[in-house]
Amino acid sequence: MNKYILHIYKQPFRLNIFIVFFLIIPFFSIGQSFFGTVKDALGNPLQNANVLAKPIEGIYEIKFAIADHLGRFKLDLQKNTSYEIQVSYIGFVEKTIEIKTGASNEEYHFNLIKKDTEIKEIVIKYDYNPVLIKKDTSIYDVKAFTNGTERKLKDQLEKIPGIEVDKNGGVFVQGKKVTKFYVENQSFFGGGTKLGIENIPADAVDKIEVLDNFNETGFLKNVSNNDDLAMNVKLKSDKKNFIFGDLETGIGGEKKNLYYKNHAGLFYFSPKTNISYIGDVNNIGKSTFTFEDVIRFQGGTSSFLNNKKQLSDLFLFTNDNTYVVQAKSVFNALNFRRSINSKIDVEGFGIVSKNYTSNQSVSNISYLQNNTYVLENKNNQNDATSWLSMGNVKLNYLPNSKSKWLYNGHFQVITNDYFDQINSLQNNQLFSFESSNTNITSQIKQFIEWHKQHSEKHTTTFVLNQTFEEASPKNTWITDRPFLAGLIPLQNDTFYTIQQLKKIRNHTVEGIFKHYWALNNHNHLYSNVGVNYTRSQIIISEKQTLTNGEINDFSSQGFGNNLNYRFSDLYVGAEYKFKIGKWINRPGIYYHLYQLKTAQQNNFLSNQQLLFEPRWKSELKFNNAEALVFDYKLANTFSDASKMIENYTLQSYNSVFKGNALLTNERYHAASLYYTKTSTFRGLFFNAKSSFYKKTRTIRNEILLDGVNQFTFPLLTNNPETNWQASCNLDKKINKFRVGLQSNFNWFTYIQTVNNQRTKNERTSKNYGVSIRTTPKKWPLVQVNYSKTFNRFFGLTNSKLISDNISLSIDVTFFKNFTFKSNYEVTYTINNLNQKSTYKIANALLCYQKKESPFRWELSAQNFLNNGKIIDNSFSDFMVSTTTTFVMPRIILVSVNYKI
Repeated sequence: MNKYILHIYKQPFRLNIFIVFFLIIPFFSIGQSFFGTVKDALGNPLQNANVLAKPIEGIYEIKFAIADHLGRFKLDLQKNTSYEIQVSYIGFVEKTIEIKTGASNEEYHFNLIKKDTEIKEIVIKYDYNPVLIKKDTSIYDVKAFTNGTERKLKDQLEKIPGIEVDKNGGVFVQGKKVTKFYVENQSFFGGGTKLGIENIPADAVDKIEVLDNFNETGFLKNVSNNDDLAMNVKLKSDKKNFIFGDLETGIGGEKKNLYYKNHAGLFYFSPKTNISYIGDVNNIGKSTFTFEDVIRFQGGTSSFLNNKKQLSDLFLFTNDNTYVVQAKSVFNALNFRRSINSKIDVEGFGIVSKNYTSNQSVSNISYLQNNTYVLENKNNQNDATSWLSMGNVKLNYLPNSKSKWLYNGHFQVITNDYFDQINSLQNNQLFSFESSNTNITSQIKQFIEWHKQHSEKHTTTFVLNQTFEEASPKNTWITDRPFLAGLIPLQNDTFYTIQQLKKIRNHTVEGIFKHYWALNNHNHLYSNVGVNYTRSQIIISEKQTLTNGEINDFSSQGFGNNLNYRFSDLYVGAEYKFKIGKWINRPGIYYHLYQLKTAQQNNFLSNQQLLFEPRWKSELKFNNAEALVFDYKLANTFSDASKMIENYTLQSYNSVFKGNALLTNERYHAASLYYTKTSTFRGLFFNAKSSFYKKTRTIRNEILLDGVNQFTFPLLTNNPETNWQASCNLDKKINKFRVGLQSNFNWFTYIQTVNNQRTKNERTSKNYGVSIRTTPKKWPLVQVNYSKTFNRFFGLTNSKLISDNISLSIDVTFFKNFTFKSNYEVTYTINNLNQKSTYKIANALLCYQKKESPFRWELSAQNFLNNGKIIDNSFSDFMVSTTTTFVMPRIILVSVNYKI
């Protein structure tokens, strides 16, 4: 281990990073601090007061600070420079002084006087208030943080303190994830962040609003327990009632391959009508939206109800497909909103997308057979084509300020075609398999919501949701050798063709009625009555088609399933919310009447249980910048229909599954503790979370292995499963830099049975990371990240993986019109057999655009190191594998972008 760590730091690249980093630090001058407090005439701190430092000569940039809960502020100013200091707070008389910085830090305390006259209108001069904070709303003026070279909203967000953007398009504000995304107060493509931040032009954005504890229905905000964080983009006035956006096209090649990308983002916003179009065609593996966007796009489910598992497999449409040898993507999306009158508006979106990917991989797998190993070398080539069509429409009706109706209708059709070619070497015998899968899934979902505030004390909500979905997958396996001996009833033949037909139907109806009773400002009582009803049917048939045309139907040997499944959950519950000082508690009690009925192969089973499920949420809010939240619940989950089929079914070339009709409920405890603290005075953002999850009744698959062949079936046991998770994130401004520290820990214990051998398994994962980046907007944006991960498994086998990841990114503007961006990432991995692997990826982009020109020219290089493969090590309960995946080669594109 010590030798490995020493090896890591002897790598030339990492050594160069540290040398460069320490060489450039002396050239970054450290300015002078101007600090103090802002209070009222009685000495009470004025939290969120704005303190602005404007250079009198106008040479340097404007500096600002926001007072914390103690009224403290701190500004980093240039030495020997004259500043005009303006201090403002809503409802108080603004105060202005002039200072000239010297060689040492200066301290000043402001006392503002409350305005005597009533304020009828407040005009905020955002040029002088870069950030305005009021209760749960923060408003950022983007031009205070940017320098005009930004291309998209994403580039702007990355420069605002306290806002982070991850590689998948997720946005985090002070460690909390944005769950709702709006433009001009209207939902943008279902409320996902990726489509918005990567397509909205930077020059169209005026301000960013961040709203915590957000609720779309205003009069529910003070009574509902909503933890959503929303981001609303305010556009510049000249971008309203006007079509804006950009068009982009690019072409390039590598060897004999031609690569291209074409992208369009067009937007029209007016007080009554909003229309957005996003189109994309590329073969460079670029995805337009994420898996979270897809889940949100599927729509048709109210936030007041639990989202059910979907039959649709939309993973192919999400995340970048660069870990493939070939990829083609076509994406078209249209979002609209129309205000019919002051009471009715309609909005919706439509999406049509097609994806094609080709994958190649080589795997070396060791299957544990009690105390011995069975080895398999597998080559896999996969081609997948998917079509997606979906539409969503939402109707909002507000008859008055105390009532709201909402209807949402959604449909989608997905066609997936997969083709796999597998060459498997087992015990010196080569098995060749060809498998294909065709599946058409259709879905219709709709829900209706009604909210009514009867008085200041009484409010009600009623929600009804209906979903119908149908899937008809067809699977075919073709091989020249018998396989799964003893598990499937094959007849001897010169060639083997197995066909599996499935038909799956699900129909779900959910409803809930909630009543909110505000006894007083510190005591609320909530009551709930609800029902969830699901009806499913699964029909599966498997057969062998012989070369002479005869059919070998597997149904006579225990295969073939025809399941009718009905599940209902009728529940009542009450929650009591009370506040003691800064401490808010919300205990709740729920009673659920669960009924589960199945019918298959002339067997009828019924189970009914009345179960008690308590919960408790407690929040201690020390101030607007510091809070501690505890959450606990005891709950039950029941198996879906797919686990309850009682006959055998073929899953893959080496796996057979048999369900269990006797499965009932799993029971678990879930608890979490979350702490967050923000200090604008110290430039500090900190959050930590710990969660505990324990199952006392557990459904887990038992596994029988024979060589590479697997037979699995689920069993309900009283074996406990425990999962501890903890994470911590710290972000601190130090002079001209922001330094981040991250850590994550996961510990999971459970009992697994393999080949009738019962084993206690333990999985642990630890990750530690550090990052540093520059902060002045006139400097190059440079960020360096390092993380180390330890993964260990203890069970039938003991396995471990240790990985180091280093990434470097730079964004610099030079000669006024040129911008260069680049990122480099390298990962080193070592397993318990001391096998080492390295993966490096690097991308670069050079842009040229004159300030007033609508044209932007780009030269981009994707994977410019031309690393053609990645090596991944993994382990599970009974196998250890090393997989080499071939990836797309170097792609160089020349692109032109036209801004409308």
